[in-house]
Order: sequence, then C-alpha cells, then structure tokens
Amino acid sequence: MKKRWNPAWRGRGNSKRARPFTRGTPSATPQPPVDDNCPYFGWLEYFPDDPYVPESPLVARLRIFVSVFEEMLLDVSLFEQIYLKGSFTLDLESFVAKPITQEGIPDFLGLLRTTPDIMIRSLSLSLYHVLSSAESGTQAIHTIPQVIARLSKFGPITPLRDLRANLYGKFATVQGTVVRVSDIKPLVTHLQFTCANCSLDIAHPLKDGKYTNPSPCCGMTPTPVHSGPLTRTIDLQKVRLQEVVSEEQNEAGRIPRTVECELTGDLVGACIPGENVSVTGIVKVHHGGDEHRAKNAKDKCMFLLYVHANYVGSSSSSGDSALVITMSDILEINALTQKYPFGALVNSLCPTIFGHTMVKAGLVLALVGGTDRSSDSVSGLHKRSDSHVLIVGDPGLGKSQLLQAVGNVAPRGVFVCGNSATAAGLTVTLTRDGSDTVLEAGALVLADKGCCCIDEFDKMGAQHSALLEAMEQQSISIAKAGMVCSLPARTAVLAAANPVGGHFNPRKSVADNLKLSTPLLSRFDLIFILLDRPDSGLDKYLSDHVLAMHAGESNSQVAPHESDLPLEQKLMSCKDQLEPLQMKKYIAHVRSTIQPVLSDDAKAVLKEYYLQLRAEDNSDETPITTRQLESLIRLTESRARVAQRRVATSADAIDVVEIFQHCMRDAKADRNAAGPSGTGKTMGVAKASKLLIAALNRHSEHTCTSLFSVVEIKEVMARAKIEVKSFDSLMFALNDQGFLLKKGTNIFQLQTSTCL
Repeated sequence: MKKRWNPAWRGRGNSKRARPFTRGTPSATPQPPVDDNCPYFGWLEYFPDDPYVPESPLVARLRIFVSVFEEMLLDVSLFEQIYLKGSFTLDLESFVAKPITQEGIPDFLGLLRTTPDIMIRSLSLSLYHVLSSAESGTQAIHTIPQVIARLSKFGPITPLRDLRANLYGKFATVQGTVVRVSDIKPLVTHLQFTCANCSLDIAHPLKDGKYTNPSPCCGMTPTPVHSGPLTRTIDLQKVRLQEVVSEEQNEAGRIPRTVECELTGDLVGACIPGENVSVTGIVKVHHGGDEHRAKNAKDKCMFLLYVHANYVGSSSSSGDSALVITMSDILEINALTQKYPFGALVNSLCPTIFGHTMVKAGLVLALVGGTDRSSDSVSGLHKRSDSHVLIVGDPGLGKSQLLQAVGNVAPRGVFVCGNSATAAGLTVTLTRDGSDTVLEAGALVLADKGCCCIDEFDKMGAQHSALLEAMEQQSISIAKAGMVCSLPARTAVLAAANPVGGHFNPRKSVADNLKLSTPLLSRFDLIFILLDRPDSGLDKYLSDHVLAMHAGESNSQVAPHESDLPLEQKLMSCKDQLEPLQMKKYIAHVRSTIQPVLSDDAKAVLKEYYLQLRAEDNSDETPITTRQLESLIRLTESRARVAQRRVATSADAIDVVEIFQHCMRDAKADRNAAGPSGTGKTMGVAKASKLLIAALNRHSEHTCTSLFSVVEIKEVMARAKIEVKSFDSLMFALNDQGFLLKKGTNIFQLQTSTCL
C-alpha cells in the first residue's frame, strides 16, 4: 500500500535527512518528508505549500535564525527539555537585542506583529533544523515531528477593549483573569484519507482543525480514515479571559470584556480559574455558532474574535496585571512613610470617612496579610496567612465606603454585594458547554492572593455556608456532575453587615444581632462594632469634616480622643498620606518581599494576652480558642510587614493587642462589670443569663416542673449568687432569646427543661 503525506509531496523521495531524532526503537509517528533540493530539515512540514527558493526573503531570514539558535542551543539539558516538551521558549527581548538580529532583520518585531504565522513557522523551522543538524550522524533520542517556538515578552499589552477587527491576523499580547476553563480535547491537524480506487493513503492537513476535503484522486474524493496511522492530533483546551478594570480607566457601569483563547500542545493545563495570566498569540476568528445567529442568518456573516495562544505566562506575582512597581516608586514611597508607615497607610485609607481609626488599622493589616505558610513542610498542614475582618454597625456610618476604598487600594480586590450574591457566584459554577463540563470561577476564586469585600453580609441568606471552607482552608472543593476537584481561594474576606432591625442591640450578642452561626463568626480575626452614639463634641467635628469635604477643602482639625489608647493617639496624630496608587504599590511591594517571623519578645506578649483572654472567657460571645491565638500571630506579622521588618518585635505585638482590645471592648460594651459574685458587684447580662438558665435547669430536675414564678426565680438567683443591675432587663433578655416564655402574670416557663 502506497503512503504519502500530501498531494503536493507526490514524487518526492526521502533521503537520509528524513530520519532525524531516531534512536533505539523507531517511533510509530510518521517522519516528515524532506525535499532533496532544500538544505533545511523539515521544510515541507512547516511550509508544505511554499517551494524552496534560495533567493527569497524567507530563506534569508532562516539563515539569520539558524545562526542565532546555533549560538543559543549549546546546553545539553536544554536539548532534553525541548525533546520532552516539543517547544522552546524564546525571550524576544534578548533575541531582538542580539547584533546579528538587529543588522539582518531590523524590523523583526514589525514583521512578527503583521505576519505572525510565517515568522513563528520560520523560527520553529530554524530551531528544528539546528536540533536535527546536531543529532544527524549520531543516534538520536526521540522522534518529534515538530518543534514549536514559544515567544515571550512581546509587547505592548493590548487591552481587551481594544481587541477589535483591525487586529485580525496580527500578533498581540492580552492580559486578564481566567474565568472559564474547558476540558482537554484532541484536535486533528492531519487526517488520513484513502482513495477507494488506487488505495493511496493521504495525510491531509486541516487548518485550525476545520474539516476540508483533499484534492480528488482517480476522479473521486478520497474517504477519510479517522483512526489511520497518518492521522495526527494535538491537545486542545479553551479558556476565557476577563479583563481587570482598574479605577483609573473610568469605565464604571460597563460589563468587563472577555475573550476566548485556545491553548494547544504543551500549553494545555497552564492556567486555572481565578489566575491572572498574559496570553501571547495570533488573533483569529471563528463562527459565532447557532446561539449567536440571528433569525435572518442568510443575510448575516458574523464571526467572533479569539486568540490562538503561542505563549502563556503569569501576568504579575502581586496579583494585579496592570500594577508595575519600579525602584523609583519604592524610593518615593519609603520617603513618604519613613516616619510612621503604619500611620501613613491608615491615614490614607478612605480619608473621606471621619474617625474609625482602629477600624482602618485592622483593615490595613488585613490588606497586608501575614507570612505565607502554604509551603510549610514541617507540619504538613495548610495554615492561612490572610486575616478576615467583619464590620458590624448601625446604618450610615460609612461601612460600605470603607470596603470600596479597600477594594480600590488592594493589589487584587473583588467587591460584591451580599443581597445579590449566590453560593455559586461566590465559589465556582459548574456549567455545560455542549457536551463538556466547564468551570467558571466565582468571586472568592477570582480574588485569589487578594481580598474579597462583601457588603450587606447579613443579607446573604443561606449563602454563608459556602464561605466556611474558603475562610479557613482557603480552598473550594467541588463534587458535582462526576467532577471532584479543589480550587485555591487564598483571599482575605472583608465584610460589612447591618444588625437585625437596623440598630445594634447591646443586650444581644453579635451572633444574635446578625443571625449568624458561631462557626462562621469564629473565622473572623477582627469584629468591629460601630455604634451611633450621640456625642456633642464628636458630632461637631464630624459636621465640620463633612462640610469641608463637600467644599473641596481639607479639615486639618484633630478630633478629641474617644479613648486614651496609645496606638489610637499615634494613628490620629499622623499627618502623612499616600495616593491610592502609591498605597496599592506599597502593599504589593511588602506582600511580595517581606516574610516576617516572630521574635521571642513578641511571642511572650501574645502568649500572655491569650492566656488572659482564656481566663476572662465568661460570656456567650464567640468563644476564645486557638483560632484567636493564630489571629494574633497573623496580625503581628502583618504589623511587622507594614514597617518592612523581617522580625516582628514586641512593639508590633502590643499594637495588635490594642486593636484586639478595641474589638473586645466594643463587643462587651453592654457588660459593665466583670467582678466575681458575692463581692457586691453586679455582673453582665450575658453571664447572668447563662448562670440563671443553668440554675433553673437544675431546680427543674429536682422539682419536675418547668413553670417558675418571679419569687421562685429570685430565690434561685439568690442561692446561685447571681446579682444584676436590673432584674426586669434580665427577664426581658431571656424572654427575647426564647429561654423563658411568659405564661401569665409573673409566671415564666423554662424552654430548656426536660419536664415540658
């Protein structure tokens, strides 16, 4: 049976050059034919339709490329990598900077931009020829039908909003966030056809995988043979990129643009949902499909742009594809923050909001994050380095503006509203694309190595359960439709919530005010409670600040201190301020370069405070566990990062302890006393409620009754030495929480009794 690759190759014999990369047992992959008149190995493989003309510009460029590759490919280990991958990554900056390239092809980048297909095939053929020449005459190690040149560092970057029809057929680099990844499929590049008359086998090339019939043979069209030995396939994967819209672009209200990219060969699996990547490739078009056709399809010829990827790389280690940090930026920022970096960052975060200094300090520490321990091999367990912050308070105190300001200065931030967010929108969506199962990343995955700001956190309904795994394990597991996988969600969750009823009830705990579960609240490192208390002094400064902001002026007056905390005084007295872009660059710089560790003095401070919290854990708030100790460690590392210290000192630990005390003070503002019983001092409502319910349960077991009069309840309180400021307030709180229900005049029923 006769075999050949293409009708254009008919009558061309094979020479010794048709056996490159053959060592040991020959591969089953057919070898590319060689033109006897062409000195380059694999010419007919890369240019099957172009005859070899020694005087052509293409051949002149090939000579230069061969000279450059012969100089570059001198390392034996590099040969092995090319053989295994079937590709070679070429740094265009160093390639263009070579004198031989500048002299021989001065307009190399222009030719690459306008005629990318020819230039890439020329580079690949030159590389293939150099490898074949190096192995000719010796025993080769592999059989590779093609070697592809992957071109990196091609610029400038083309924004997705500028990716239009004028770039069709051009070479371009785009950046964005991967929001969708398809399964890996085989793409047929050469399909075998067999003539039914003369039994001639033909390997017909399919451009871009589109089916076409070969030229007739013996007066008839050959029959396709899908599983024939001449049929060749490569891996194919489709991904969708979504642009990262920055505040400087001033395109609010516009849906972020997306573009589809095709990855082939060794590029498949190069990115996952939520990852920021840069894709360099050729802009092509394909038919929109039936879902994009109009009813009058005969009058329409609509195509969609896509990028056939040649190279895929990480866009930025800091997480923001548009963020570039130079040495001049670092020197300028260090000059502005050399006195007190922490105060400068706190003062720069949302300066339009008056006060809330300690809340801003906690948000800054959450933005910076702690030391990354994802690669810790000592314990073998993943420990999160991101801190979560929850802001609870009455409406109108600026919680939403604080979150929006955090999202604007974060190197990588996603802002969502809880009343319109779903569990699938926060985590991962599993959808069908024809017969394929496709993953679409949600907000937490898109905010990987950044922060996810969730406003209206209390209005998410039953969606809170989707956050439990992401907030602690920092991953999202999927087990749907036969697909089981896990995606990274290394993000800091910064949430703002309004209490039930519109106002915070001091007689209730945070969990009761928000109707949130204790496991979810325990995952927050800091919980700030903002209360709208009337204060004539603060109200005067607040009104002056708001009027000055509306007039375009700066209010330089310093408000009176609500407390005598040294940290709060230092933060409020700081006058240094950074621009939002400078603050974003500073945060990205310290996150990527500083990995602090705790000193012995800092460990001693944190240990002492943690033991104190455990000893005072006598309320019904979120219990004090080792999670609080880990929160203290993360925040102390963040405090050292802000000051660009590689060792966290005791001063860093003391600042974090003061922020923690601020949260604990607000959370327990309704608990005015903490003295022991029997000393004449009253106790808080929460502690009294817990002790009274326990005493009534014991009394109910002995008397086998669940009904108690007011006199009996007071007698039980006296025996248990429970003293409160107001007995009526205690009864109202227990009745409101559902423990004691009023059944009549001065009669209450214990709902936790076993004698109901």
